[in-house]
Amino acid sequence: MNNKNSILLKDPAFDPVAALNCNLLLKITADSFSYAIINTTKDKIKVVYDCQDFQPTASNLSSTILSDPYLSLLFNRVKIASYTANTIAVPEELYTSDEAEPYLKYFSDLDHYSRNVYTAAYTGQDFRSLFLLPNAVESAIQTHWREAHPYEQTASLLAINQNTESQQFYLDFTAGSFHAMLLRNGKMIFQNVFQIENPEEFHYYLLLLLKQLKINASETKVLASGILNEGDDQYSILMKYFSAVQLCTPGESTVSNSILEDMPPHYYTSLLALNLCE
Repeated sequence: MNNKNSILLKDPAFDPVAALNCNLLLKITADSFSYAIINTTKDKIKVVYDCQDFQPTASNLSSTILSDPYLSLLFNRVKIASYTANTIAVPEELYTSDEAEPYLKYFSDLDHYSRNVYTAAYTGQDFRSLFLLPNAVESAIQTHWREAHPYEQTASLLAINQNTESQQFYLDFTAGSFHAMLLRNGKMIFQNVFQIENPEEFHYYLLLLLKQLKINASETKVLASGILNEGDDQYSILMKYFSAVQLCTPGESTVSNSILEDMPPHYYTSLLALNLCE
């Protein structure tokens, strides 16, 4: 880590000229910015960058993108997953693609969000997500990656958890937040992002989720990824209520992650899972 709480991992053999054979994956949360470059012909991770304690604004997103030599390359595909508070799930049988305007009444804080309504369908799910992106993220897409495919933050977690059985409680952590998702027999029941300043706040939200969602710890499998390690405060709190916590790592069969050998591989699971999203 450097003094900006960022880290850059790269394959020394990476040739920027070969970027046309690569996908660029970006994950922008409410408090972090990360990206990965994956060579799709060799199924190999070439670059991973992660910056925690990063509050995305139009100014710092633009300066970060312009100052990074890798982000200006030409890629095969660009996939961007962003945090958004403006997302709704519409049952497929009620969804109509004719007009997006009627759905705007369900969104809030429109001064800070784009009016461009994005839609996403997920394998194995019976709903369609409709979401707006924060103005800062929308501006970055329109300025730098007009051909990018945007996703909401949930997309990669659903891609990881396709065809799950029984009940799963998935938690994806940044340094200052966690994304919680509950699935029953593969169907998403709940998802939300919580900002936390200390372990006590995490403990509070965890108890709230257990109570409100009626989660039976003995019948629920807990998976976690992101900035979490065995023995740290959040992990210890989880172990008070669950018998085991499975740290979810990128599958070797999906992509070679040799550049992550010196890092906890579960740190970047949800970022790399973007490559699974269509």
